Amino acid sequence: MPILLDTKDTQQIIDTVTHIAPTFGAIQLEDISAPRCFEIEDELIRRLDIPVMHDDQHGTGVVVMATLINASNMAGKDLNQSQIGQIGLGAAGLSISKMLMHHTGKPVLGADLSEDAVNRLKKAGGIPSTLKEIMQKADIVIATTGVPGLIKKEMIRPGQIILALSNPVPEIDPKEARAAGAAFAADGTAVNNILGFPGILRGAVDANIPRITTEMYAAAAETIAGLAPKGALVPSPLNRKVHHKVAQAVAKVALESGLARADLTDYFED
Repeated sequence: MPILLDTKDTQQIIDTVTHIAPTFGAIQLEDISAPRCFEIEDELIRRLDIPVMHDDQHGTGVVVMATLINASNMAGKDLNQSQIGQIGLGAAGLSISKMLMHHTGKPVLGADLSEDAVNRLKKAGGIPSTLKEIMQKADIVIATTGVPGLIKKEMIRPGQIILALSNPVPEIDPKEARAAGAAFAADGTAVNNILGFPGILRGAVDANIPRITTEMYAAAAETIAGLAPKGALVPSPLNRKVHHKVAQAVAKVALESGLARADLTDYFED
């Protein structure tokens, strides 16, 4: 059920969602900019006994991770051994960085014009960097800056994987990036968080968990990656099997972690 709030005040958003939460089994936050989104989500998770998910952060992070699992395989790279650079550390960029650091166990190089954004990455285990340094050092470059044409073709190194995710105009056109030597390149049209949130929230609600963990998001990403047809980065979001399998993956982690409060005896039967 979509609910629009006529306010941008952080405390008003937190209080309003808290008051309406007893009506719902989960809360999905949408289109809340950084840095407010971090405080709002963190406080709602602390206050509420139902799952809270900011889709711009975690939905995007899940689908980017799924995309990179398959893009790395296509390009003949080991994702866990690759240096990853994140340009733009807003809601999506920081979440992508955290998820990839959790998956690979390696720090992500991160750049942003905001000192606070860079400090948030550093606190999460990332390494502050610059656009120039990331383009020189990173095997995989992800850009979520909202700045069209930020990445010039002269910056591309042969063999890099480039995800320029800003809409409607990416930081570099994928065709231009590939022509400049990138092993693989995609834009935001290929990475849509609609692949993530339906199944994640379905599994969270069905398992009756109080919160969604990093491990659940990671399981969702790995499931999405594994369901991509041969030669494709990710499966179609119109394939209902994808959302069903993602829900099962989330519920499985919930059960194994002891967070599930629902009877899931027959849940994993297709």
